[in-house]
Amino acid sequence: MKVRPRILMDCDPGIDDAFAILCALRFTDLAAITTVSGNVSIDNTTRNARYILELAGAEVPVHRGAAAPLEVPAMAADDIHGRSGLGDMSVPEAMISEHSLRAVDAILEYCESGDAIIVATGPLTNIAQALLKDPTLAERISHLYWMGGSTSEGNVTDRAEFNAWADPHAVDVTFRSMVPLTMYGLNLTHQVRMTTEHIEQLRAAGSSTSMIMADLLAYYSTHGTVSDIGQPVHDTCAVLGVTHPELFSIEKSNIVTHVADDDRRGMTEVQDHDTTSATTVRVAGTAHASSVVDLVVTAAIDPAGDDQP
Repeated sequence: MKVRPRILMDCDPGIDDAFAILCALRFTDLAAITTVSGNVSIDNTTRNARYILELAGAEVPVHRGAAAPLEVPAMAADDIHGRSGLGDMSVPEAMISEHSLRAVDAILEYCESGDAIIVATGPLTNIAQALLKDPTLAERISHLYWMGGSTSEGNVTDRAEFNAWADPHAVDVTFRSMVPLTMYGLNLTHQVRMTTEHIEQLRAAGSSTSMIMADLLAYYSTHGTVSDIGQPVHDTCAVLGVTHPELFSIEKSNIVTHVADDDRRGMTEVQDHDTTSATTVRVAGTAHASSVVDLVVTAAIDPAGDDQP
């Protein structure tokens, strides 16, 4: 039997984060969730994480994190994810309560024994704050899988991806810490898309999770940049990069993060040579997209894995 990797997930749910949480429940030992403001406010991301866990019948501690970026004002992506973060639904209060331990301390506690795996699918504010609080933390993280950045186009500006643009200083702090890191940016995640066919597949499955996720995907498909080839489910890639690395090609690149508040803000720019301002990180380049989406659908239908023999 394949060993399920133990992870902490730092996220800002968000429709694609919701799919990513279900993937984490299905394929990993999800130790904790820490929430951060990003797609929507910290109140909404924390409530949404609790709701998705309860929908899936999972008991995982949820730790509230940063309400704002390190230095720049908070900006949401509610035009894509809806005012609640989960489309146009009125998200009910979950019976699961949030943990009293805040995100930064939860991250430090989780990493205490070393060899920790973290999956981050939002702005890196919590991670950066933890690294600033304890500069030795990077030595105890075996790997950080981050959905963010881009080596090609952006989705906030022509050059910047939302998670990097939302808190560029956090990206810079995290990269400079030298924590082992793989970046799953738009150059990769735009390859992994779900379509109306997948909405129908989720509805046909008829599970409590798949019906809700079908509604969220339908909303997502009509907001933001609408495409005939479907909407990218960005955040799932970072989770599945842990559990199914064979589905992704990875190369090392020298990346410069632009933090100035100008037209390059949030860029994660590849340098073709070492510079004093660049950090070497692993960058996911291509995905076996159909296999990734199949796994996402499987997790959305049955996050507990009850359908396994």
